Amino acid sequence: MSITDDKPLSLVHMLSNRISRAFFDEVETKYGVSIAEWRVILTLVSEPGLSGADITNRWAMEKMAVNRAVQRLVDSGNVARTRDPDDRRSYQLTLTAKGMKLYEKIAPSANKRYAELTSAISGDELEALVATLRKMISRAEELN
Repeated sequence: MSITDDKPLSLVHMLSNRISRAFFDEVETKYGVSIAEWRVILTLVSEPGLSGADITNRWAMEKMAVNRAVQRLVDSGNVARTRDPDDRRSYQLTLTAKGMKLYEKIAPSANKRYAELTSAISGDELEALVATLRKMISRAEELN
């Protein structure tokens, strides 16, 4: 398949894979944090107390990938896991002080990389892309 193919979902998959590679090259190799771990950290920065299932659903990731990422983050002292008082079968996840320091260390590099990736389009195009992607994500959720 060439980059000029106009199949939208093929292009979304191609972009996703390239973003993952760009992230790996800039962040994962430098800081030793996997994409799955970074997604957990990003989520817990903005929404502490979510469960692994919540994170799995948010990112549409494989459950085992999230579970492994959470376990590595717990083992390294970056995430704390406590029983959910409303659902004793579930755990709430929060970043520890160490985890917040890790986020603050990585965020500038990750944000720089994301800015480099989005610099190919104008602000208006980026807004339109975000709106379109939100619509597509919402529709995909409806179909599931």
